Amino acid sequence: MSHATDITVIATGGTIDKEYLLSGDLAVGEPAVARVLHTLVPSVTVRVVGVLALDSRDMADADREVLAREIATAQTSAVVVTHGTDTMADTAEYLSGRVADGVTVVLTGALRPETVAGSDAHVNVGFALAAAQLAAPGVYVAMGARLFAAGTVRKDLATGAFVALPR
Repeated sequence: MSHATDITVIATGGTIDKEYLLSGDLAVGEPAVARVLHTLVPSVTVRVVGVLALDSRDMADADREVLAREIATAQTSAVVVTHGTDTMADTAEYLSGRVADGVTVVLTGALRPETVAGSDAHVNVGFALAAAQLAAPGVYVAMGARLFAAGTVRKDLATGAFVALPR
């Protein structure tokens, strides 16, 4: 078990970062994780980096490669990535072969924007911060109070829940 004292959080956009515009539309805004962290009194150092500002449906492998390079330069062994839920499992699988030994990467997000009442953002971010410190090195998805290894999870589009792939 790793006991990291420093965590890098990399924001890539997605629903967690979405904000309502005056027009009534949703757009990716500033990293929501910064607002979430203001509600904590952390005993670890958390550095937030905004790398991409995409709806995950627009994320391509070139964007995932940008993310992989950012993880490689993070200088911490615990990394949390905030990400849109639609392609989170795909990105986790993409990263699984590209993360250095000894590094734990946990992807998380929200089904409702952090700025909306009833959002799951705070729970998911808190769970991901803990998982990044306690899980064995590798790449994971942390959603709905569950932790899944990359390549073992999918989003159920009918319910929004993340579920294990059949074995």
